[in-house]
Amino acid sequence: MNKRLPNLYWFFTLIGLILLSGSGCKKPDSFDTSPSAYLTFSTTVVQFDTVFTTVNSSTHNFTVHNPNKQAVNISDIRLQGGSNSVFRININGSATTDFPNFVLAAGDSIFIFAEVTPKLSAANTPFVVSDTILFVLNGHTQKVALVAFAQNAHFIDNRILGCDTFFHNDGKPIVLYDTAYVRPNCTLTIDAGVTIYCHRNAVLLIDGTLISNGTKAQPVTFRQDRLEQAYENQPGQWYGIRFLDSSVNNTMTHTIVGEGTVGIEVDSLSIIPNQPKLTLSKCIIKNSSSIGLACFSGSVNATNSLIYASGMYNVYCELGGVYNFVNCTFDIINDFVANRVPSIHLDNLLYKNVDSIAFPMISALKASFYNCIIWGDLADEVELQIHRSTTGNVFDTLFSHNIIKANKVKFGSVNQVNQSQGYPNFVNEAGIPPDYHLESNSPAIKGGTMVIIPGVLPINDDMDDVTSPNINTPDIGCYTYH
Repeated sequence: MNKRLPNLYWFFTLIGLILLSGSGCKKPDSFDTSPSAYLTFSTTVVQFDTVFTTVNSSTHNFTVHNPNKQAVNISDIRLQGGSNSVFRININGSATTDFPNFVLAAGDSIFIFAEVTPKLSAANTPFVVSDTILFVLNGHTQKVALVAFAQNAHFIDNRILGCDTFFHNDGKPIVLYDTAYVRPNCTLTIDAGVTIYCHRNAVLLIDGTLISNGTKAQPVTFRQDRLEQAYENQPGQWYGIRFLDSSVNNTMTHTIVGEGTVGIEVDSLSIIPNQPKLTLSKCIIKNSSSIGLACFSGSVNATNSLIYASGMYNVYCELGGVYNFVNCTFDIINDFVANRVPSIHLDNLLYKNVDSIAFPMISALKASFYNCIIWGDLADEVELQIHRSTTGNVFDTLFSHNIIKANKVKFGSVNQVNQSQGYPNFVNEAGIPPDYHLESNSPAIKGGTMVIIPGVLPINDDMDDVTSPNINTPDIGCYTYH
């Protein structure tokens, strides 16, 4: 489907009309007709970021200035490619390819707005599209170049995917415009190196199975579809990935999920006994505007994974569930977020319906954190909301050999808790992107323990696929010091 991105094209046109009303309208008494008269431009090359074929770009603009002491009559302002061009220009409120006899007063300027919508091609790799705006003045021609990189893609718009679907690494990214749905008993398999660009409010719904087969060299990447640099790390640009009630056997390896509202949401326990609904290995969830990993009576095993820079919680586990986190790093440094909540939230509270009437049930929670770093700028980065049952304890948590930012919540002595400023000595947690590798003086080095959890494979390497030199006392967090 040829669906257009929203843009500010006509808004900028209106601003141009307001700012420049009168430019080129009042006829002066005389013109500068000298061949030496010239125009100046704020740029002579308008460079667009990479744009998907059939999709409108953002609007770029530049100014044309008359530095001469008299008005000039620009005999023609013309898009060289004419009506066949993939570019569009708007001059002084008029969308046109040819604007003859434009009068520009002495010392005055005009805005010219430009967009591009590349056409489909057979190319798998990005290709260049270009055109030129010609300015003919007193017999000579000046030029401003329009240049964009175009990228073909596979477009998915509000589609139920077939059984079974493969996203192959054929050189073309996937663009998810709205909703993609994987039915029960069906599988979506994603090859290493595939990038899925997600439009505003897009969501991937999994009622069947998702297998994401990234590698260190070629991760699978879910990201926003705005390619301009200003949007690269902007949170909340699409919804995220949601695993529904019937979903089973989901695995994500070396997969990056970025800039969503909720990065990954896991709804309900696995319908297969003693098997997690979702297994995360060496994954990154980043820049979620709300929650990185949200679970509602879910079941998740996560190893060697990194969740950071969420607007609220990095991990939110509500209504119980079964969770194992081994050698993971969770960090939030969000000074710009007022009244931020802790990084980790665990509860087994009663479910409430729309009338705020609690059902007479408790969702048992069992959660373990081994060799993890739970850090941030709050005094307490772990929040536990416990509801006790008259028939026994249904809130079972184990924290072993972690580095934790905590004050009110008490953890055993096998954890390093609430240490001095600068802990746990990341290489550069404030970088863009941050670097969560360990400095040589990090207390995380050799601070962990060997982990044996039923159903969880022993961990002997890290997110970089580097084998730990200390099997019995591994480093804490998702990266081994090396």
